[in-house]
Amino acid sequence: MKNLRKIVALFAFIFLAGIFITVLSINTSLNTDDNSNQTVEIQKDTLYFLKAEKKTV
Repeated sequence: MKNLRKIVALFAFIFLAGIFITVLSINTSLNTDDNSNQTVEIQKDTLYFLKAEKKTV
């Protein structure tokens, strides 16, 4: 019976330690400040230019 309690306690410790480590790693990844400003270049589609060219000709 003592061995069963030791085994249950060991699994409970491993389980709780895993949850604790997971929560810490998620919090650190969510708290990072990513202030990089990304500029997006807007390009018109080639078909738009082809249709515009056909209308002018």
